[in-house]
Amino acid sequence: MPDPTYKLATIVFTDIVGFTKLSAENEPLAIQLLETQRTTLKPIVERHNGSWLKEIGDGLLLTFDTTKDAVDCSIEMQHTVKNVANLDLRIGIHQGEVVIQGNDILGDDVNVASRIEPFASPGGIVVTNRVNASLLRDPVYQTKLVGKPALKGVRQEVKLHCIISHGLPETDISKVSAKMESKSPSPSSSAAPSTPPQEQQPIKKSSLPLIVGGIIGAVIIAGIAVFFVSGSKNIPGGTSGQVSIACLPFVNMSADKENEYFSDGITEEILNYLAKIKNLRVISRTSSFTYKDKKDISLAEIGKQLNVSHVLEGSVRKAGQKVRITAQLIKSGDDAHLWSETYDRELKDIFAVQDEIAQTIVNTLEMDYIGHTENTVEKKRETSLEAYNLYLQGLHFQTNRDEAGMRMALSYFNKTVKEDPTYELAYVGLANTYLLMADYGYKTFDESLPLAEYNSNKALELNPNLAEVQVSQAYVSLIRKDSPDKTEKYFKKAIQLNPNYARAQHWYSDFLKLVIKDQEKAYEYATTAYNLDPLSPIVSFNLADVCVNAGYLDKGEEVLKKTLVFNPQFFKAYGQLSIIYRMQGRWDEAEKTAHQGTEVNPEDGNPWRQYSEILSLQGKHQEAIRAMEKMNSLMPNSSFSLEFLSIVNYFAKNYSKVKEYISQAKNISQTVPLGRLVEGWLYYDEKKYEEAIEAFDYAQKIFLGLSVLFESMAITGKGCVYADMGETEMAKSMLLELEKFTGTTGITSLKGIILMHMGNKEKGYNILKEQIKKNDPYVFLKIDSYLKPYRNEAKFKELLKLYNLG
Repeated sequence: MPDPTYKLATIVFTDIVGFTKLSAENEPLAIQLLETQRTTLKPIVERHNGSWLKEIGDGLLLTFDTTKDAVDCSIEMQHTVKNVANLDLRIGIHQGEVVIQGNDILGDDVNVASRIEPFASPGGIVVTNRVNASLLRDPVYQTKLVGKPALKGVRQEVKLHCIISHGLPETDISKVSAKMESKSPSPSSSAAPSTPPQEQQPIKKSSLPLIVGGIIGAVIIAGIAVFFVSGSKNIPGGTSGQVSIACLPFVNMSADKENEYFSDGITEEILNYLAKIKNLRVISRTSSFTYKDKKDISLAEIGKQLNVSHVLEGSVRKAGQKVRITAQLIKSGDDAHLWSETYDRELKDIFAVQDEIAQTIVNTLEMDYIGHTENTVEKKRETSLEAYNLYLQGLHFQTNRDEAGMRMALSYFNKTVKEDPTYELAYVGLANTYLLMADYGYKTFDESLPLAEYNSNKALELNPNLAEVQVSQAYVSLIRKDSPDKTEKYFKKAIQLNPNYARAQHWYSDFLKLVIKDQEKAYEYATTAYNLDPLSPIVSFNLADVCVNAGYLDKGEEVLKKTLVFNPQFFKAYGQLSIIYRMQGRWDEAEKTAHQGTEVNPEDGNPWRQYSEILSLQGKHQEAIRAMEKMNSLMPNSSFSLEFLSIVNYFAKNYSKVKEYISQAKNISQTVPLGRLVEGWLYYDEKKYEEAIEAFDYAQKIFLGLSVLFESMAITGKGCVYADMGETEMAKSMLLELEKFTGTTGITSLKGIILMHMGNKEKGYNILKEQIKKNDPYVFLKIDSYLKPYRNEAKFKELLKLYNLG
């Protein structure tokens, strides 16, 4: 007798519904039915590369090398026998290790396969969780959870799913009569779930430098998810009791340190899988990777800093064609080790063992809790290690938000596209960086918007079902001045695709703040982004900015100070902190903090702009001009810096210089909203009211989505013009326009200024005074020309003193 052979196989059992009754009533017909089954189905099995092992009564035992062949064969068999009288089949499919002894097949997994077909409806197909794992990767197949029956003679836990695509019937569990263990089933092994099972959604396989990252990453997620899904109800942690996790960068234990990006890729893929578990808050890569190579901080402290209940850590050792990955899940509060596993794989066999590893995921994983509800499938994307490496470096430099960093980001994203022209995220990186550079004044929108549109549309063409792609489309839509509804749809789609994508939450909050003017909702989404990525400097900055707009100054100050502890070189935090101080009338602190920004990044123009603004608001005009000239020297081809030069010179009453700088700015860009705002001020001073209205209209339109402050100042300019012209109703209409900004800091004071010009000076003074007391002042109080008629009045001097500017 030959030695037994062990192999991984997909096993199919079929059964003819009602055959026993038919045999009793009409044996010749029953015998003829078996012959019909044989002649009808055997060619189908052969066509799908299957093995017709044996006929067991009215049933068939078939094996296949792949799950796809087994499933496709079973579907074709069911469709074929629909028109054959009395040949109604139930089919069960399982995958596992079998022992081949001569012409026979043995093993526990054969027993499993033989027990599951009764759970299929007549004409239907039921599969175990192992087979279902393979189907989830292909959107052609749709399945639905049937339950976890305790099968007689089967020791392993088995979850069953019925195939509901291809016109196949769904299992009605109330009509199932199958062999069960006599013991009472535990809650985890009931034949049907207590609540209606959710339809399975296909899970996208994310891009990584090597496919091993995705596969082994999925295996690790199995261990994590089984803990979270089954035990999360009793686990405190995260935000408001929500279960949360940070995946720390896996340590590269390989002798070759060039494998660093391989280990980072494993971590990245694990993050991608974790992000697809519902109700699990996953800390973003930016924050998690802050702890890379840091050995002097405890897991408990990391959990506290990131506000998470659990931490996943691990290591990767790659030697030749072998890789070992170790992972462990730890409860951050008490350092309890909840789960750990080591995985050894050979790279050369990684594709062959892909299904085997995927099976491990669903042996214990509650798949009903995986995948977002969006009924779309993200296309599989794979890229080279080199392209992925370049892309990650581009992201790193983009996060800095300074000119040098963003130019480096463009360089790396362009190199990524050259390395892999089909890598959609590289095009997203290019699109976003072009617009960010214009947003920060390093390029013009005239130049950047067409480039951003091209790259964002290229990404959309390659993969429309990525959250990153939808966010990029939203950003382009915002700058292009599409309707708010259109822009918002892109943001909502992105969040629907991946609610754990921090940038989607972050930029949507910015949209709500700048365009919709809903500061409370903006705060909600900014907080969500911050909880997902608490150590990202730009996400933290955005939360602080929203706090300022919503009036939560103490919270904003707290966030910024924490940001500077982890990112002391992040100049934008100094500028934003100085804004909070100036709103509170803490001018010395505001000036000192803004100057710190110029010290940490002296070669970037924006810190000098922030410093100049603080000086100008205090009336230190010559110092402000020198600081702004420094900005201009660092950004010599920027219309942005020239526009700001026109502002500080306007407040210093250097009107000829103002016009000179605006003219230079217009030579660089057709879109100069700040320049037009200042022109409106000049026309107002000269009582050229029609020209002033035209300039303010233009500025208001362009500032929508870019700056709430300057947009509202343009409206205020129109209100003062109409009031001075005696057009009271038009002035009132400007007050109504400012009502749309309700809840935004600084707006109430602007209403007070318009009221003063309308003749209601007493009410205007009272509003300005009350807002200063509420730390919501008009920051241009000392220098704004709208208030020139009142500067010598005692009440105005009281206001200056109250705001620490007297």
